[in-house]
Amino acid sequence: MNDQAATTFLNDVRHPLLTLHRSMLAELRARHEAEFGPVSPGEFLQIVINGSAYRWLSPLSTLIAALDDVLDDEKAQAQDRIDIATSVVAMFSAKTRDAAFADQYLPLLQSSPEIAVANGQVARLVRSVAPQTPATDD
Repeated sequence: MNDQAATTFLNDVRHPLLTLHRSMLAELRARHEAEFGPVSPGEFLQIVINGSAYRWLSPLSTLIAALDDVLDDEKAQAQDRIDIATSVVAMFSAKTRDAAFADQYLPLLQSSPEIAVANGQVARLVRSVAPQTPATDD
């Protein structure tokens, strides 16, 4: 992937990633409140940031922050943009995604239509830039 493709991809995938992240947080908050009772948005944010139950979400949150940083930083190098774009592709590719993330994410994807739709938007963009591997006869 070259710098132009990476930059275009990052600009295109930013909003769908934010939508996906927001949908995931809404679903997780609803589940948390169903079990423990209502919490304010700030309280839930602290639970997500400081609690171990949602630590699996950290790689996605960190990736989104890094994406924003690299797009906003006028001094960012081409390789920085390429690296973040590659990380986004890896996070949403079955063979390279983080196992701890996948263990929690895939069931959410199956149970929430909002998350499934948001994932579909991200997946479409990832497929458009992911290197294609030839099919093998296994």
